[in-house]
Amino acid sequence: MAKILIVEDEAALLDIYSEILIGAGHQIEKALNGREALAQLGKEKFDLVLLDLMMPEVDGIEVLKTVRENVEKYGDIKVVILTNLSSDVVIKQSFDAKVDGYLMKTELTPQQVVEEVDGFLKG
Repeated sequence: MAKILIVEDEAALLDIYSEILIGAGHQIEKALNGREALAQLGKEKFDLVLLDLMMPEVDGIEVLKTVRENVEKYGDIKVVILTNLSSDVVIKQSFDAKVDGYLMKTELTPQQVVEEVDGFLKG
């Protein structure tokens, strides 16, 4: 069982992704924004972070950069972007900041998200 932090500012989507990943046997923690995510990542160890980009307070790119620049604090954790942003610029920013994967919400069913997450956890 993997421990996953889902960072998503839309509560309904946060609940949907949580339910399907719990159903797939994972332990889930939730954060509604980047500030909450960084606080949780500083206190607990996770196997993977599913990270939205467009969030209030601290956006996903800033969370990703902070985690990557502070490995001693946050660990060498897998971070996968889960967003609706398909801009080449944003995708390049994510990979420049060493994201492990980039998933488009609109292109995946909830079950496909589970399959992608499982693939990242095994890889």
